[in-house]
Amino acid sequence: MPGFFADECVAAQIVDGLRARGFDVADAKDVCQGETDAKALALAAAAERVLITDDRGFGELAVRHNQTAAGVIILLLYALPAGVREKYAVEQIAAIAPTCEKRISIIEPGRVRVRPLP
Repeated sequence: MPGFFADECVAAQIVDGLRARGFDVADAKDVCQGETDAKALALAAAAERVLITDDRGFGELAVRHNQTAAGVIILLLYALPAGVREKYAVEQIAAIAPTCEKRISIIEPGRVRVRPLP
């Protein structure tokens, strides 16, 4: 099972929910607050952790700019109400955890898209 690296924008409820399910989650708020996206992705990759974010820019860094990544999960869940959004994110991340390494995964309400990283 991969370790995860939660970007600063990821809600504490998601980090806590994943930890409660037994996942190893590093939180950027504790590790590299205020750093650039490129630096955060580099730190996650160096630690061999899949980055979780709601910032599409990480997908661009990993796919279009070929920045090394252990994996990227992008949460596009703003259509869901608060509270529901965080629970849904935890459920979906837990479901794809066994296969999310070396992939970019986009989690939306009712749909998860996964493709290999270059």
